Amino acid sequence: MDRNDLVCICKSVSYGKIEDAIDNGAQTYEDILEETEAGSVCGGCIERIEEILDRLVVK
Repeated sequence: MDRNDLVCICKSVSYGKIEDAIDNGAQTYEDILEETEAGSVCGGCIERIEEILDRLVVK
């Protein structure tokens, strides 16, 4: 994904904003929600956000 690709259309949250949130310590969907509001309207992007977290968060 490109940093400019929208993950959450409802709140205009890009992949880059989610990457930045993870770089700033976000570890869960709830952390992403708090920092970006992604997923707070229709919820259609929650699965995509969780996939990004699975790829980028070191466990």
